Amino acid sequence: MSRISYYLKKARSMPFDELAIKIADKILNIAKNKFQKMCDVLGNTHINCNVPIIKTSCINIKELDLSNIDPDVARYLSNMYIEHKFDLLGSGWVKNSYDSVALGLEGYKYNMNVATPANAPEGYEPIDWQKDFKSGFRWSEKKWYKDQRIAHKPGSDIKVPWELARFQHLPQLAIFAMVDPSLKEQNLKEFKNQILDFIRNNPPRMGVNWTCTMDVGIRVANMLAAYDMFCQMDVGGILDQNFKQTFSNSVYEHALHIVNNLEYSPHLTSNHYLSDIVGLLFACAYLNGGGETDAWLAFAVQEIIREMKKEFYEDGGNFESSTSYHRLSGELMAYAAALILGLKSEKISSLKNYDAKLWRKKPKLLSPNEQEFKILNGQIALPQWFAVRLYKIGRFTADITKPNGEVPQFGDNDSGRFFKFSPNGEFLSNEQAARKYLNLSGFEGGNEPFWDENILNHSTLISCMGGIFDDEIFKNDMRFERSFVRSLAGRTLQASDKTYKSQIASGVKFGELPHRKSIEFKIPNSQEIKNLFYPDSGIFIFKSDKFYLSICATPLGQRGHGGHTHNDKLGYELWIDGLDIARDPGTYLYTPLLGRRNEFRSVKAHNVPIVDDLEQNSWGEGAIGLFGMFAECRCEVVDFGENFISLAAEYKGVKIIRKFETKEDSLEIIDMANREFYYSKFELYSNGYGKLSRIGAFNE
Repeated sequence: MSRISYYLKKARSMPFDELAIKIADKILNIAKNKFQKMCDVLGNTHINCNVPIIKTSCINIKELDLSNIDPDVARYLSNMYIEHKFDLLGSGWVKNSYDSVALGLEGYKYNMNVATPANAPEGYEPIDWQKDFKSGFRWSEKKWYKDQRIAHKPGSDIKVPWELARFQHLPQLAIFAMVDPSLKEQNLKEFKNQILDFIRNNPPRMGVNWTCTMDVGIRVANMLAAYDMFCQMDVGGILDQNFKQTFSNSVYEHALHIVNNLEYSPHLTSNHYLSDIVGLLFACAYLNGGGETDAWLAFAVQEIIREMKKEFYEDGGNFESSTSYHRLSGELMAYAAALILGLKSEKISSLKNYDAKLWRKKPKLLSPNEQEFKILNGQIALPQWFAVRLYKIGRFTADITKPNGEVPQFGDNDSGRFFKFSPNGEFLSNEQAARKYLNLSGFEGGNEPFWDENILNHSTLISCMGGIFDDEIFKNDMRFERSFVRSLAGRTLQASDKTYKSQIASGVKFGELPHRKSIEFKIPNSQEIKNLFYPDSGIFIFKSDKFYLSICATPLGQRGHGGHTHNDKLGYELWIDGLDIARDPGTYLYTPLLGRRNEFRSVKAHNVPIVDDLEQNSWGEGAIGLFGMFAECRCEVVDFGENFISLAAEYKGVKIIRKFETKEDSLEIIDMANREFYYSKFELYSNGYGKLSRIGAFNE
């Protein structure tokens, strides 16, 4: 499908009044952008005044439980970050500097190094914040943020500089300094230098790291979490007044950028918009209040409540139809809720008295008496339905988790996180890592340690929920997250309803389907297998200590837009007695290699019945089709019971029924279709964005 026909089809699907507004807004934005660009390129984009220095603390480091943080891992990662070595999105542990050499990505390798800036402090080697240090491609810091191109050079991945500039390693530096006090001084200095380095070489609205507002929001929250913890242990005054002033100005610049670049549409919001408003919430919680800042804070709280309704189903699952994006959005909601619950008295007071007229953006800011949140006895009271939905987000994650601690990869996995406090993974050697991952071709071997992060373990999100809800289901070994959230919130919530309200609709009738195949797996005897059904989310689980089956019947993500959905309907993940039998292959990449993107989300990549190579849902051509899909597949429950479920899929004239039934010592899968079908054998596997292996490598 061409770009023009794609947009025409989208336009025809929109109401006329909405389309007219969208066109008018587009014209107005073009004019505004031209003027803003001219001013930014010719002038200084930093604010021309000083904001009050941030003195607010939302975290008490004395309340943080560090017992799950391995001191050896703390020392290893601290050293890596100080040497400016990062392992992000499949890069391997490589140094990022202005003269560093990249491994390359599937044969694509660029040499675009430039001279090191002369404004670095003595003894500090600057980071090249504009570089994709996987491919070596570099974006220009002199180009305006809206002019940065994303998918125009094969092998180049804009997510790499974006991921580094989220600053998720900076709170870790603070945590590691608390774990091992001998690291405190060096980590404090490194935090200070990296912040100043970034501010100097990434002025607002210039370069690649202001292009995506989502990343701006995540970055400012991580900056503040690290700053809060470091300030409490900085007895030597390394973070002097000049630094604190520069830092505070930058936080305000981040907040202002978010306000002016919200990723909002009345037609659709997603994890991007949620990241925007949660980042704004964190910035406003720390900045001194008054005037516009109060209005921004009220807006952030208002929109977080609204987005809970939009982005999470009643059963707790996320509308992106992706288990990994469920973790990202779940983290955003958990930390945001905790921060709202723990807001200081002056901030709570401002939420009673803000001036809604100071907000001139879309969507509209409601007046204090129109808000869903209330101020009761000097505390913010979130709606009870919000608490229930938040609880179910955590329960969903706990239920989809396999006995080995990992979750199935239904839909996209871009390894996205909000905070990355507790390291979660294992040590390999460089040699082992190079053998395990195909993406590390050319990576130097040897016995040097290689920390391999486990992206598929979502226990930190479960622990977050344990900081808000005092419930056994959320207690695990990730004690730091639970203590951090508890310190942030200062109190807990109660979920009045912990059950699933949605009934499972059944009764699809296809008549006789002539083509039939079946497969049987042996399972341990005498297993008490529970079924855990999430009908809104379209995920159905059978689970015991030695058996795990999860089935994907998710709706098309983002309420029919596609987004982060794969053509994986009727697919499943199967784990038996410590061994992964069937796994979703993951995502691997987005924009660097368009063919790879579509390969990993196609029917052929998934363990589903395939008819004539037809895709369940179609997508557009080229970069325009990387995230959008057209809703062509209907997936519904046919029948279910304590030990079985039958699901139906219908698309493009294809009708399929797949039945899963657990028996005393076996699992039987029966497929029936109206046409001949086959199964694909996909050999590649990605357990995190940018990581690539063979399907059997993780069972060796």
